[in-house]
Amino acid sequence: MAIALEHRPVRHAAGSRGTGSPSRLLHHVFGRIVSAWRRHRAEREIEGMSYDLRKDIGFRSWDKTTR
Repeated sequence: MAIALEHRPVRHAAGSRGTGSPSRLLHHVFGRIVSAWRRHRAEREIEGMSYDLRKDIGFRSWDKTTR
């Protein structure tokens, strides 16, 4: 059995986003960059796997052939 999890950050209220110190803003931006890089690396690792291995761990085939 395979489980694929996806993390989506919680959206903050529009007024509370800009109310912080510059270091907090920098920390938030840096965290988003790190998160995007990790997501990119995970996608590249999955794309590098063979079709059979991806199929065995539960990823769908994007090859939509009709039978």
